[in-house]
Amino acid sequence: MSRVLISGDGRMGTALVRLLETQDPAAADLLLAEGLTSADVVIDYSHPDWTGPLLQRLLETPRALVVGTTGLDAASEARLEALSERAPVLVAPNTGTGINVLRDLVRSAARALPGWDLEVLEMHHRKKVDAPSGTAWLLLEAAAEGSEPGTGRERAVPSRVGETGARSDREIGVQTLRGGDVVGEHTVYLVGHGERIELTHRAWDRDTFARGGLRAAGWLVGQPPGRYTMRDVLGL
Repeated sequence: MSRVLISGDGRMGTALVRLLETQDPAAADLLLAEGLTSADVVIDYSHPDWTGPLLQRLLETPRALVVGTTGLDAASEARLEALSERAPVLVAPNTGTGINVLRDLVRSAARALPGWDLEVLEMHHRKKVDAPSGTAWLLLEAAAEGSEPGTGRERAVPSRVGETGARSDREIGVQTLRGGDVVGEHTVYLVGHGERIELTHRAWDRDTFARGGLRAAGWLVGQPPGRYTMRDVLGL
């Protein structure tokens, strides 16, 4: 049995603790650790201000680490790199299994459909503070990897207002909706002449992300030091 320390007591942290305490099937062979010294792996869904100090502690006491926190600064990224030389580290803007399968589908579809227009639409609850979502950027990068040269952020057009001119071949639109208590919805549009493909993932329960995080944590224990992604966990 591997012991898991949960960093952060927000919505995701609370969900992770509950799944571990109730021994949800996703928590098979995992137990809740009381502290860092007894932990085999740490899962961090917190805030960039909290992740930085956690990484400093882990550099002193290396443990396997799953990071679901987005918006990390350069100093935290440097600490992640340093830690990955001493312990296995997995960084994922979204640990949901379905969304990571969608990411691979988007990449494959974009590669198979050169010249098609690519657009990303995301919707989240009204209290979400960043836009577009980290998952939208993840999907945008997947679309870019499968199509024209250039990263998703280089090609992204976050909004269109007024006289924008005709759409260019390279741009990838990314649009944001906010409202209510929507956990997360993402659609990637691939638009050709006379036809359109829509690839959509909808989450209505945060437990789906927490279960993916637990799956990642269980997989990460025993891996050699290095950087990993959910693609490694899922064998994609």
